[in-house]
Amino acid sequence: MNELVKHIEAINAKTQKWIDENPGSWAGMITTDLDHWKEYGITTPAQYDRYMLEQAVYETHKSAYGVKGRHYDFDNMTDQELKDEYEHLCKVADEEYEREQKFYAEQVAAFKKLVQTTIDVGAGDEETALRWLIGDKKFYHIQDVESWVWDYNILFTDYGKELVKKLDKIVTYEEWLEAA
Repeated sequence: MNELVKHIEAINAKTQKWIDENPGSWAGMITTDLDHWKEYGITTPAQYDRYMLEQAVYETHKSAYGVKGRHYDFDNMTDQELKDEYEHLCKVADEEYEREQKFYAEQVAAFKKLVQTTIDVGAGDEETALRWLIGDKKFYHIQDVESWVWDYNILFTDYGKELVKKLDKIVTYEEWLEAA
């Protein structure tokens, strides 16, 4: 059997082991179709590993800095330079993730405070406070509700997702009428 196929099968076996040990988790398997890899100029395990490392650097740059790493000159980078860059990007991406989590937690806290303040000034309960906060905004679709929650920078938080569900039951959807 081809060494590249054996290499990929070993990677897939590790992936399958991880899936088996982590119920509810999933991961993709890598194709062992040699024609597929030949289209990328990959015929050896070393070429495959290099390609995957380049892809990891390219994609992880987006997690770290918000844009994909199109500026890299992979042809002139050593494997060690790629590994070092990947480690650096992972560190930066982790730091960015932590900053984002802190930001979203602050946004959720600010929104909850707004709801509580609205309750305290007379709304009396959360549902009424949400109605007051919505005001005369028109909603035509659940996406409008999501947009309203997004405006508070909390849509993609657990609290924001639950808030969308609550608001879906509270808002009155208007019918969209197209002009003739």
